[in-house]
Amino acid sequence: MCEKDFTAPDIGWGLLLRRGVYGNAYLWRSGRVRGYVVVVWTGGHVVRLTDLTARQLAGFMTEVTSAGRAIEAHYLPVSGLNVSLLENDIPHLHAHLIPRHPTAPFPDRPAAFAHLDRDRQNEAHIQADAAALRALLAYTGAAEGAVGEEGSEEVGG
Repeated sequence: MCEKDFTAPDIGWGLLLRRGVYGNAYLWRSGRVRGYVVVVWTGGHVVRLTDLTARQLAGFMTEVTSAGRAIEAHYLPVSGLNVSLLENDIPHLHAHLIPRHPTAPFPDRPAAFAHLDRDRQNEAHIQADAAALRALLAYTGAAEGAVGEEGSEEVGG
């Protein structure tokens, strides 16, 4: 994941929604869950959340929370949002944000990764949803303010 260019507006896997100080949010194309977003840490190679400084952790989680609020505002009604940090799968810090739609096969349980990996979503939906989420993130980003100045401060220091 570290070799991938996570600054491009379209990384193949997903469309850039917001370039943050600590993480970039992407609307993922894969899977069957509309509104599946991944926030990727942009401050250098980090695998574990526990490797971050307090400031980095606060900044990254603010980026994750901002994306989550935009998802919940756009995809009404949703019954909540699952957030996963799986450091053993891909060794680079990133958070999966998975909306719980009432029409999902099991809306009261986390989505199986098969629902997140198999197939590709409708490109017209992806483009329209990305535009709407970008607008929401621009609004929430202005309201929340930045936690810190740099996402690349020394890890663990």
